[in-house]
Amino acid sequence: MEGVEVFMDVTSSHARNPAVGWDITAAAKADKDEKIARAQIIVDDFPEYDKEFSPPVTNWQQQLHQQGQYPGDNTVRVVVTNDKGEDSESDDSWN
Repeated sequence: MEGVEVFMDVTSSHARNPAVGWDITAAAKADKDEKIARAQIIVDDFPEYDKEFSPPVTNWQQQLHQQGQYPGDNTVRVVVTNDKGEDSESDDSWN
């Protein structure tokens, strides 16, 4: 995108949980000139994790267990807000 600078590295991954659903891991690393002020994990359009950091942090990782459907379609959106109020996102979908 022209004119949009992306500094934050936001990732998510999933692995089949032997009991039920999926285990989801989300992570973010801030660029040298920013900090992480808030992190959200949204699974299949439902907010499953939402945390604000005071003071803001430079790295963040969170794992959620037994999320989503197996079998079925699944989506995960990770939204990380920096200390300037700018969002960075990572989207993942699978079935």
